[in-house]
Amino acid sequence: MNLRLVSIIAVMALACYAAVPIAVQAKGKGGGGGNTMNVDCSQTTRGALPTIGAAITALQKLAPSPEDTINVSGACHENVVIQSMDRFTLNANPGASITDPSGGNLDVIAVHDSRDVSINNFTINGGNNGITCSDGSLCRLTGNTIQNAVNAGIEVFVMSQAVVSGGTIQGCSFAGIDVREGSGAQVNGVTIANNPGNGIQVRGQSFVKTNATISNNGVGEGGVGIILLENGHLLCGGCRITGNGDLGVVLRRNSSARFASYVVTGNSSGGIVLTESSSAFLDVGTVTGNGGGMDVFCDASFTTAKGATFNIGGGTTNCVEPSE
Repeated sequence: MNLRLVSIIAVMALACYAAVPIAVQAKGKGGGGGNTMNVDCSQTTRGALPTIGAAITALQKLAPSPEDTINVSGACHENVVIQSMDRFTLNANPGASITDPSGGNLDVIAVHDSRDVSINNFTINGGNNGITCSDGSLCRLTGNTIQNAVNAGIEVFVMSQAVVSGGTIQGCSFAGIDVREGSGAQVNGVTIANNPGNGIQVRGQSFVKTNATISNNGVGEGGVGIILLENGHLLCGGCRITGNGDLGVVLRRNSSARFASYVVTGNSSGGIVLTESSSAFLDVGTVTGNGGGMDVFCDASFTTAKGATFNIGGGTTNCVEPSE
């Protein structure tokens, strides 16, 4: 074979290699790494897929692999469904966003029957819910701005779990975060503010642990900072619940809460209210300066509020300290 022919073959091989889409990078060998795909919703990156849905479909056609990743650029307009995908990561490159095109009928991102899904650093606009985590899923949501959902910014339900770290939830009509149906959430370093509805809802034998800042929710609409219903449970360590349109925290129907190093102040109609066989333990913190004439209020229906008479920084209460 002459030298000229060898050169031509080499050039053709390089051209074929260059033509391979950069959207799919092969699974790592020996280290257990997954597939990586690139999405550019602005369609300006050569070889990148145009939508997140297309990338998920392509991943599902490959051999099952843990630790699959999709990296996203641009402003996406789609409703994303992550179904039965384990150890999967959806990353936003700087400035990436996902906006609901359904007029509020569908969730922007819906995670179903998936274990250990990470969604990082997106701006998520609109939708029925911003992100749902359901059907026994585990979702790790880091650094996202979630805004203007018709229902909830984040909804966790049907025996699911979420770890929400950093970011902001705002402008959501029903609630910033809604946890229900035997589910749980850990909410760390998140700002939940300026939602027309409630800040956090916990209901139906569900649990939330949080140190979030929950402020100015329901202003003009009568929203509550945190509401617990029907065996809802709360661990509020270091949380700040301020300036909400109605009450700071409401416990109803056999719900319970534990507060430590907390601040509940400036809420329009009161600080913490316990009704219908609910209970709270208040470690050292501050419940003062709330409207409605009472900072901690115990309804007559078998409620208890341990620490309400001496651990609320001088706030007002009608609660009677339970005996040891």
